[in-house]
Amino acid sequence: MTKSTDQEHASPPSSLPAYVFRGPAHVAIRTRTNDQPKYVDTQLKVWTWYDGGIALKIDWSAIQLNSELIEIGKGFMAYALEKYAPRTAVMFADTLRFLPGTNLAAGLPWATHQLITALEEIKKTRAVLVGFRRFYRWAMDRGINGFDPATYLKIKEVKSDRVDPYARIFLSQSGLELDEEIRLLKRIERELKYDSWVDVQFNIVLHLGFEIAPRSIQIHSLDIADFEFIESAGHEKYYTLWLPMAKKVGQRRPERRPRKITTRLGEKISRHVLEIQRRFGSDCEPLFVNPCGRRLSVIEIGTGLKYELREAGIDRPNQVSMLLRHHLGQGLADQGTPADMIAELLGHNSTVAARAYVTATPNIARIKEKALGESPAYQRIMRSLLTGKIVQRRDAAPEAAVRGVIDTQYIGDIGACALPVHTHCPYNPIYACYTCKKFHPFADGRHEQVKDALQREAQRFIDMAEQAGDLSHNRPLAQHQTTILAVSATIERCRQHTEGAEDDAV
Repeated sequence: MTKSTDQEHASPPSSLPAYVFRGPAHVAIRTRTNDQPKYVDTQLKVWTWYDGGIALKIDWSAIQLNSELIEIGKGFMAYALEKYAPRTAVMFADTLRFLPGTNLAAGLPWATHQLITALEEIKKTRAVLVGFRRFYRWAMDRGINGFDPATYLKIKEVKSDRVDPYARIFLSQSGLELDEEIRLLKRIERELKYDSWVDVQFNIVLHLGFEIAPRSIQIHSLDIADFEFIESAGHEKYYTLWLPMAKKVGQRRPERRPRKITTRLGEKISRHVLEIQRRFGSDCEPLFVNPCGRRLSVIEIGTGLKYELREAGIDRPNQVSMLLRHHLGQGLADQGTPADMIAELLGHNSTVAARAYVTATPNIARIKEKALGESPAYQRIMRSLLTGKIVQRRDAAPEAAVRGVIDTQYIGDIGACALPVHTHCPYNPIYACYTCKKFHPFADGRHEQVKDALQREAQRFIDMAEQAGDLSHNRPLAQHQTTILAVSATIERCRQHTEGAEDDAV
């Protein structure tokens, strides 16, 4: 927007008329999908734009501000709609809706004492403070009378009375309990009737949430074109979703990043795509649609996910897709994933949230070991969760055998890996195997040897940590404690498997 269209005035108020918005009749907005309006009509009393399938509005006739402030507000909103994401524009609109409740509503110029009083109210809500700061800066940069650099610096120094958004993660583990995860997996893997495509669709959404934990707005934005698969010469299929990320300032459309998904989920989506194209035509773009063939809104996605979670026996107030995101983030941290990789997988623009998951990990590992380690119910859960099925050594291919080194000791004959022979596993052999579904323990494997070696190595970590004074936040020790618990559960599984086989023989 140019200076001429904004009608900027820098002279004293006595020599200048009030600011009048003369911006474009239609403002181009940043859209996530092709099937939503791309312009806002600024000639209407109510400006409407869309995001996530929801209409977002600002009604200028309902905002009780001085007429000049309304005109300045229109100029600012036209700028915000063009430059920022639709949800950020909502934050700015909320700021303008907040101002009538302050002593700034009467109009310009604002005296210092007026601003001080108003800022005491404004700073109580962080989003409103951020919006007001940006509004003032925009008007000041355009030389609009009544906005000056000295006052802006005072506004910039004001801090909001906010709570750290990641405090809950830092203070406690986020996500699902072990028994909840089992129920969720049963819900995902249940048999489905493909003639009820709405049920199948939300089963896919739930499965997708469990595997890669997208936000509801990302699920909403997925198109059929974002799903792809590659078939190898050996007829193996590999599935990928190009997941839309959060938009950054300056991007016209969201960046899309590839996310590998399991064969099971990929096959579900393949059948789903064929079904919705059969119902709504081959030109149907959205991956998830309502019964009328329109793209699912974030509200519909949230409602459907909440239903699926409740049917799985998981009922958490005000947590739907974020619950699955926290669960994935915490699970990755518990496995030792670096904060930057967690941030990348979850699509965060910083590592703040990821560091919160990592910080929670050591204490949680100790709590699990002390409070749950002796619990029969917990051990049953661990036995069902940890590894693949128990197998006999003679039935496993030699090249699939797992071998590795723990505490400078070479250990083999513990089990087989179900990954293709020439596939490189990104995790450390043996250390990661006992919490991996691809690992099939040998019924007579040397699991006790693994446990003894891990305990010796853990003791060395304890000795070194005590010398360094860092015992309470020692992540390698916490990871060893979790792995030792997993090996113990596997030993018990193997014992029961062997006893069961002997009983059958008798």
